[in-house]
Amino acid sequence: MGMTITEKIMASNSGRESVVPGQLVWADIHTVMTMDYLGKQTFRAFESLGAKQLFDKNRVICVSDHLVPPPTPEFATMLNEWRDVVHRYEIPHFYDLGRQGIAHQLMVEQGHVLPGRISIGTDSHANTYGAVGAVGNAVGVSDAAVAMATGKLWFRVPESVRFHVTGTWQPWVMAKDLSLHIMGMMHWNGHLIYKTLEFGGPAIEALGMAGRMTLCNMTVDLGAKNGIISPDAITQAYLSGRTEDVWSPLASDADAPYDAVYEVDVTNLGPMLSRPDKLDDTAPVEALAGTPFNKAFVGTCTNGRTEDFAIMASILRGRQVRRGVNLLCIPASTDVYLECLREGYVEALVAAGAAFETSSCGPCAGIHTGVAGDGDVILSAGNRNMKGRMGSRHAQIYLTSPAVVAASCITGVITDPRSDDWT
Repeated sequence: MGMTITEKIMASNSGRESVVPGQLVWADIHTVMTMDYLGKQTFRAFESLGAKQLFDKNRVICVSDHLVPPPTPEFATMLNEWRDVVHRYEIPHFYDLGRQGIAHQLMVEQGHVLPGRISIGTDSHANTYGAVGAVGNAVGVSDAAVAMATGKLWFRVPESVRFHVTGTWQPWVMAKDLSLHIMGMMHWNGHLIYKTLEFGGPAIEALGMAGRMTLCNMTVDLGAKNGIISPDAITQAYLSGRTEDVWSPLASDADAPYDAVYEVDVTNLGPMLSRPDKLDDTAPVEALAGTPFNKAFVGTCTNGRTEDFAIMASILRGRQVRRGVNLLCIPASTDVYLECLREGYVEALVAAGAAFETSSCGPCAGIHTGVAGDGDVILSAGNRNMKGRMGSRHAQIYLTSPAVVAASCITGVITDPRSDDWT
């Protein structure tokens, strides 16, 4: 019997010919990522092991993303202590204020994750790394410390669930809409906890890297251990120039066993939203059209990429954000910001009335740079909408795609980007 791509990666990186779900393996780790708000704790845990040196300082990636620019004296002090630790260990790959970005964007964008390898990070959305055919796992501080010392970590091989996605993508419909559709289809019922969510089929093959990152990113919010897409020509083109490491494509065997297989046709898929407080309380845009809101946000490791701002600019260019609506845009990395500047997307969006902030997690985690206040109704292209996620517990968050955000900002109410209401 064959193996899935995740099983093949678990096997090859643990020196085995094969593995089965439920098996425990001691596997090689390609890269370890930790960031500002947990970084000092991670290195403290590393030192508590009695470790004298990192397994490979070139493969420990350090990022300042949650706390930059620091919004309080306490966070500024924490950042300074974090920088001291990183400099003491002479970490070459340190992304800090001025050349920063959101950790998961940087890990993929800068070539720190590779097809067929395992990379881990001390943040839940490390599942993003599956977009290039890697196993990306979120881990705690202790596990990250062990990997930093040994270059290895133990895993329970997860069962795999496959989503075979067919059909033709329609205008203004994005990978985020598929992700939210799957949220509503599966619900938070425990069935996907610690499973691999594998995406394949013609509609996935048609997606660029930005859409693939969105899909894999949000698998953690269904309880999945990792999300993954087999590498192909799009992966090869994306990684070209980003890494000099050699990698070989892997794919699931035709006879690989799955815990479940679901068929999804995107031909009739339209823009989707999650209602406030519950990710799996989803609805098509038609059901919520006309709902007023006062704040909008596009950014995060889910939808802060160049392609996301491109589709927003195509809608908002020459138009205006409605009075009474505040639109905040945060590129996922400095490179994304520069590309959007070169392409004219920033100019188009700022001229329309959007505000841009430096690359960071910002209000997605409710820390700073546009947090929610009491009574705010937010239309967000982020990844979570539970109470208090973006600040006040007395705010409401609707999750959706950048296309829906852009069209809705023109009218001041939730608007279908396929309609003529905003043209």
